[in-house]
Amino acid sequence: MYVITYSLRKDEPNSENFYNTVAVFTDEVLIEAGGLLADITEDYYAFLAEGKEELPAKEELPAKEEVILELLMLGILWRVYSGDAMKLGEASGRMLTSLSEIRQDAGRFKPGVDFLKGIMSTLFLSPDLYDNMLAADPDTNHFNMLLLWLEATGEFKQEVKRLRKWQKFLESIPHAKAVDTLESIFALTLWFEVRTNEVLGTFTPNVDRYLNEIRPERYWHEDVIFCGRRRLEYHLNMVGAEIMNRTYRKAFLNKKRKIILLPACMRILPAGKCRAKAVGGAYQCSECSVECSVGRVTKLGKKYGVEVIIVPHESSISNSGNDLIFEEDTGVIGVACVLNLISGGWMLKERGIPAQCVLLDYCGCKNHWHDEGLPTDINLNQLIRIMSGK
Repeated sequence: MYVITYSLRKDEPNSENFYNTVAVFTDEVLIEAGGLLADITEDYYAFLAEGKEELPAKEELPAKEEVILELLMLGILWRVYSGDAMKLGEASGRMLTSLSEIRQDAGRFKPGVDFLKGIMSTLFLSPDLYDNMLAADPDTNHFNMLLLWLEATGEFKQEVKRLRKWQKFLESIPHAKAVDTLESIFALTLWFEVRTNEVLGTFTPNVDRYLNEIRPERYWHEDVIFCGRRRLEYHLNMVGAEIMNRTYRKAFLNKKRKIILLPACMRILPAGKCRAKAVGGAYQCSECSVECSVGRVTKLGKKYGVEVIIVPHESSISNSGNDLIFEEDTGVIGVACVLNLISGGWMLKERGIPAQCVLLDYCGCKNHWHDEGLPTDINLNQLIRIMSGK
């Protein structure tokens, strides 16, 4: 199998080894982070309990594991992008943020908006595409600049919402303590980077090759930032998916109705030949081929009483008018490539829907990764474990 950036299977027939490895490693991460960040977590809970940061109506106080995930995310996004963020002017940042917002409702003008966004993103957001991740010094002002950069990309909407809370928390404590807090987070980040390369690096063998040899073809495209995500971000999302599955498991199992959201890249036939039936802004499989991964998942879903919906893009999920997804008392099993998992899980949580994640064993969609598109697949055993409640 041709590996574009990552493969959960490596040279094995399935991804069972990956799921065992990431589960054990996540335990290690939570223990290490629990020791390094215990005081920060406690102070943050006190900050939230005092009502200094109002939570959305459908959200409760985050679990300890989710707080650790947010802190890891903060440190990793700072390590990867803060150097670029220091070079982005405020006017350029606001303009790009507005362009990303316009893109969401651009309709028939979307190709033109995407063309402009690709040019602007390449010029202003990543002028030094391989700068060895020269992170900015820990400072609350630099935090503001990082958030502006992340907003400008349009790729980190859910992440920014959570980082805004941490920004307010850091601004509520003395400056020296805020700097110490950031340095503690960065210490965990550096540990995480070294350990994930050792433990998870075999599942991301081609990320660096892709960035250096293939990604230049994405210059001037609107997904230049998305396709340029670093190996460290792949590892964050792998661990993040495991943390989310643990954190939201009980709430998911308590939901009466459950659905599986599959990406269109899992279909064996292209859009014009696939016989899936359009339902609202999504599709439902007609099981026309025994060789199609979507058909196999649909058959399994019927066995476990779980509906299966094909979504052409993540924006199809976020559409508040999609009645297929946003019914009350619904839990979601989201299937996606590694880079979409954390943001997708938080987007559903924001809507009051607990999610479980199943990673695509490899990426291959025509939109981002392959000119012709490679039909993707998942670990059906992992899906069964989630559906059966085991």
